[in-house]
Amino acid sequence: MSKLAAAALALPGCMMAAATAVALVLTAVDQPPMWPHHPVNLAEAAGVRSESELVRLIEAGGDPNARYPIRAGLIFGYPLRLTPLEAAVANDDPEMVTRLLAKGASMDASVWTHLRCIADGDRIRPALDRLRPGDAVFSCDGAVRPWKAGDGR
Repeated sequence: MSKLAAAALALPGCMMAAATAVALVLTAVDQPPMWPHHPVNLAEAAGVRSESELVRLIEAGGDPNARYPIRAGLIFGYPLRLTPLEAAVANDDPEMVTRLLAKGASMDASVWTHLRCIADGDRIRPALDRLRPGDAVFSCDGAVRPWKAGDGR
């Protein structure tokens, strides 16, 4: 075999080894070359159905009742701020609502009314109806979904 043929055979393997070395060095300095890590907050975790991340964030001290920014493309095509419960309602996810309540999210009459008024999914409405506090009044006068209004952004 000629030296040229041997070099041609070795070139792809050498290039792959070099690319792997570059990727490892970039990862070591917190610059992953292929799949960058974007940490999520509680509302994003609730909105993308990441129950394990949601539980981890709450157990690390996250507030399940606070509003958090949600990046464009995760739930909607634009960024906005939602509570984890609002994100779960927007995603029509009654299981996430149940998990949030079990992990400390508050649902008094005013929160329930707000959530029930913004709910437009087929699964979340009956689930919220089962969770209705005794003193909750179902009146959606003036209620606007945060993802439909300009104020949620």
